[in-house]
Amino acid sequence: MALCLLLLIALAGQVVLRERDRIVVLQPGLKNLFLALCQPLNCALSPLRQKDAVVIDGASFSKIKPDTYRLNFTLKNTATTALAVPALELTLTDSLDQPVLRRVFLAAELASQTESLAAAAEWTTSLTMVVKTAGLAERIVGYRLLAYYP
Repeated sequence: MALCLLLLIALAGQVVLRERDRIVVLQPGLKNLFLALCQPLNCALSPLRQKDAVVIDGASFSKIKPDTYRLNFTLKNTATTALAVPALELTLTDSLDQPVLRRVFLAAELASQTESLAAAAEWTTSLTMVVKTAGLAERIVGYRLLAYYP
């Protein structure tokens, strides 16, 4: 009986540790407790990730120079809580919509001032990129953009 109780407590501890980010969002008063708990366990508190709640609200892709392009986009958080800024996968396509070049931009590369999007907030930014691979720039006619959490 004591072993079952000990195993149940261990399981509850694992669940609390795994769901720490969600618990802190729901109960902000527990943040200091989790910060103290995470220090010896080498864990960290992070913004929540809900893949269906962060959407690309608008995007445009334009050629500035023969090998330079600008991507403008708006991310929208449709959740009622703050969420982590996602990574973006940009796929440049040819006239047959076949991938020519693919690049992933992590949240830190998106020049975000924060690691989270506030509840129901929009974030608009622009990226300028140079395609230096010979022959590829001429083939690029379209793009696909995907927001996701790696």
